[in-house]
Amino acid sequence: MTYAKPFVLTVVLAGSAGLGCKPAVGQAPSLITDNAILAVKGEPAEAKPGDNVVYSFLLASPLGTVTDSTAAWDVCATPKPPAENNSAASACNPPTPGATTGPTFAAPVPNNACMLFGPIAPPVATGQPAIRPRDPDATGGYYLPVRVTFPELTTGIVTGFAFERIGCNLANAATTIVAEYNTEYAPNNDPGIASTDLVRADGSRLNLDSGPQTIAPGEVVVFEAAFADGSAETFPVLNSTGDALVAQTESLHMAWFATSGSFEHDRTGVAGGEVANFTSNTWTAPGTATPVHLWLVLRDSRGGTDFKSYEIQVSQ
Repeated sequence: MTYAKPFVLTVVLAGSAGLGCKPAVGQAPSLITDNAILAVKGEPAEAKPGDNVVYSFLLASPLGTVTDSTAAWDVCATPKPPAENNSAASACNPPTPGATTGPTFAAPVPNNACMLFGPIAPPVATGQPAIRPRDPDATGGYYLPVRVTFPELTTGIVTGFAFERIGCNLANAATTIVAEYNTEYAPNNDPGIASTDLVRADGSRLNLDSGPQTIAPGEVVVFEAAFADGSAETFPVLNSTGDALVAQTESLHMAWFATSGSFEHDRTGVAGGEVANFTSNTWTAPGTATPVHLWLVLRDSRGGTDFKSYEIQVSQ
């Protein structure tokens, strides 16, 4: 069937940052001068309660991607109180004794996740008022916080969160709409960064996926990152009056990071429904010769994630 297309609100799933993640005052968020968690990715990008998910992280430092660090992982089972404005409940932040450690983490989505973080109202305790279930985001989604902590970095403890999209049943809709939704809706897949080119002022291109490339100090170039086929998926969402399904096409947002130089934008992207298979950003190389580490983090509006890292040599 054909759905009407509403305005799409982009949702960027940003990790909470602890010591070592926050940029200095006045410093661009894209500039990496300390250890920082740039992304935490769950595979699959959307899972039902009871399904297993494997999580991995992207940890950056001024010397490049950190590949030899061990993280402490924990699924947060504490819903965020209405009075709190953080992405995850403050009760999820303290490191948990006995948390699983390793470079990756595999865990099932809790069986009660749709009650803790979704549209199912929790049981009412004796003498207490009923608890209102969670509202979905603009894409109809609900999310499970998964904490990752690096307790032994030289810069101190660094903490971030993944927000795994939970496959919950459609709530507050007629039986016919629920049946239609179950037929039409497909769980989210992670978007993909297919390749990245460095485009010089003369129009010549250097492919960063083929290996480190060399440019001059102070040179102004454009990074052009191509999306993998199918990165922006279309899916049904219940409309605001709850009486029909409408179609949304995912928006795609790219976050750019580097250890030196400066970007024109910290983030770029493509709005939902926009026909574009790439995003680009202008970058000015530092004025002195130095190796530069570059990271790209791609997110779709349903919480899917992909990332890549590159190296550029700035040389006379």
